[in-house]
Amino acid sequence: MESMGPGMGVPGTGAGVGPGMGSPTPPATGVTAGQPAPAAHLQAHCAVTLQRLYEWLQASIPQAPQVAGVIPLLVQAVQLYRAGRYEACLAQIQYALGVVAPGRPMVPLL
Repeated sequence: MESMGPGMGVPGTGAGVGPGMGSPTPPATGVTAGQPAPAAHLQAHCAVTLQRLYEWLQASIPQAPQVAGVIPLLVQAVQLYRAGRYEACLAQIQYALGVVAPGRPMVPLL
């Protein structure tokens, strides 16, 4: 998971784990269909979302090791980000979140 580490640089977010929850909840995110967003906005959205997911994973994996299964999906999202394919990156993030929290509605981070 080192490919999503500190180089992304967005400070503190919560772990998304609440009392009485069966499994940790990933940070909410979403991709709005419609008009294409400017590349700078997409890049920033990807960077912030990937950093928050990284922090969430660091906090969640000790409590719920099963969420580690999403790591390969997020590594692929990082690779798409590094390649400048921000729309594909956001789509991959959305897919990964659907795997972790199926059926939960996703809302925009930004």
